[in-house]
Amino acid sequence: MVRPSSLPPSISLIPVLLRLLLLPPSLVSSSFSNAPLSWTSPHEPCYHPDGRPRHCLSEFINAAYGVQVNVTHSLHGPDNNPNITTLTDLHNPHNLTCWRARAGADSGDWVFTLPLGRRFEITYISLQFCSQGQPSNPISISILKSMDHGRSWRPMQHYSSNCLEDFKQPSLTIAQTRHQETEPLCSDPRPLQRQRGSTVLAFSTLDGRPSSPDFDYSPTLQDWVTATDIRVVFHRTSNNRNRNRDNNFWVPSPLAISDLQVGGRCKCNGHASRCRRDDAGQAVCVCEHHTAGPDCDMCEDFYVDRPWHRATPTHPNPCVACECNGHSNKCRFSMEVFQQSGRKSGGVCLKCRHHTAGRHCQYCQNGFTRDTSKPLDHRKACQPCQCHPLGAVGRWCNQTSGQCLCREGVTGLRCNRCAPGYKQGKSPLRPCIRESEQTKERSGNTERSPEECVSYCQPSEVKVRMNLETYCLKDYVLKVQVRGMERSGPWWQFSIAVQTVFRTGSSSRIRRGSQSLWVPDRDLGCGCPALHVGRTFLLIGAEEGERSLAPEESRLVADRSTLALQWREHWSPKLRGFRGQDKRGRYSPSSAAVSRLEAEK
Repeated sequence: MVRPSSLPPSISLIPVLLRLLLLPPSLVSSSFSNAPLSWTSPHEPCYHPDGRPRHCLSEFINAAYGVQVNVTHSLHGPDNNPNITTLTDLHNPHNLTCWRARAGADSGDWVFTLPLGRRFEITYISLQFCSQGQPSNPISISILKSMDHGRSWRPMQHYSSNCLEDFKQPSLTIAQTRHQETEPLCSDPRPLQRQRGSTVLAFSTLDGRPSSPDFDYSPTLQDWVTATDIRVVFHRTSNNRNRNRDNNFWVPSPLAISDLQVGGRCKCNGHASRCRRDDAGQAVCVCEHHTAGPDCDMCEDFYVDRPWHRATPTHPNPCVACECNGHSNKCRFSMEVFQQSGRKSGGVCLKCRHHTAGRHCQYCQNGFTRDTSKPLDHRKACQPCQCHPLGAVGRWCNQTSGQCLCREGVTGLRCNRCAPGYKQGKSPLRPCIRESEQTKERSGNTERSPEECVSYCQPSEVKVRMNLETYCLKDYVLKVQVRGMERSGPWWQFSIAVQTVFRTGSSSRIRRGSQSLWVPDRDLGCGCPALHVGRTFLLIGAEEGERSLAPEESRLVADRSTLALQWREHWSPKLRGFRGQDKRGRYSPSSAAVSRLEAEK
């Protein structure tokens, strides 16, 4: 058995065609027809012995073997048995099958359509005619291909003894320019040769193409030889043209064909050495180099650090894995990143694990710092920041050094000791105070003498009444929950959650959700407003007093003019009624006197 499986498509097909024409038909057919789509090799063809990837080719096979051929006639429609296998079955002296045109179809076109089932890179197409005595009729043949499973067709070659008359083309066997090498040529049927009593026509897809020696580097020629379907058309099998009796390249009449072969390889783009049948019976490439797809024309998931390319003898172009340092198995390709890296790397890791972040999962998330005692790919390479809960502001630290952000007067990597010149204080919000500071602290608020507070701030100890008129005169009426407090110079910053906005001024931007409330220290020391962490209040204020002294003009300020009433649930319907009337513009002195909100201060 002859196995021409080592010839790359870029090599001239003359030796192959000589074997086809000179060897006995039985031996030639069996070498292609019996070749399976899956084969093994004593070594891995897609890799060097040291494991480096290299360009590889799938086995050279007869892609037509066993495939049903659809036969139709331009005048009479489908053949008696339109799907025949006599043209593509095992062809040897013990199995001589022959298809013959039916009687009454001596004129018109016979069309033979061969679906290959997948993309192949076609090397040659051969037809063997049955021996039926001396030739009597001239022939005109067209060979076409489809790249989209029969939806569209493109001619590859024409044969005629009169190309100008039949196809409006001059007779040529070699493309004159590189632009013409992907166009169909027309020549007289001189490729027809006698072989043991039969006549053979063999068409090579690359013969006469100037770029054929550079096939592996020519996307144009690679596209030219790619096909999913082949069609052979016999034009006017009988006519009354003048015949040249010296021309012996005619076929018998009626038309009779014994064998159709399509030599080629599964289109695997240099990334597979095998082509096998899947569960659905379709031929698929067994992809290597971390490629995927039926034609190995894309990269596997996670191997997208570089764009996909076809393999060549000098550059195998394997797909490259993203560099995620073992913290992710998902990534995407970014052309922008690839261009910025000098076209070296474009992978971006997704869903980094083990508290890592960054394009390569090379950084630690907020709240974690790098443990330099462990390698970067260790699952515990990032450890939580060890910030002191009182001495540090938040739980974040420098991702490299682990240094926490310390409060005033606090120092240390973890913010766990007082700086020189400071001593430990009593307030959790000011854990360290200056040694010369005589300020007394109580529950985080600065104390003031009773006399000072009486003259400065006099909270009401009677019932607080609010009607619609009073409601409409306020700049904001809010239901808030106090979550925390922290001193900031002459101010206290309260962390609040605004639960309901009953009223805001036209220029105010107060919204539901987390916000900061700023209170002057001298007001809070006298308990106006009286705010406590963890409780819910009705906050009623005006844009007066100390608002202009706020750290930022847009921040919410409460001062001695602001009322902070412990929230009572039965207020909600009344306040919503006020809000509705206010929005509808229904305020009037008479209506304002009816609805009142009362509370003990």
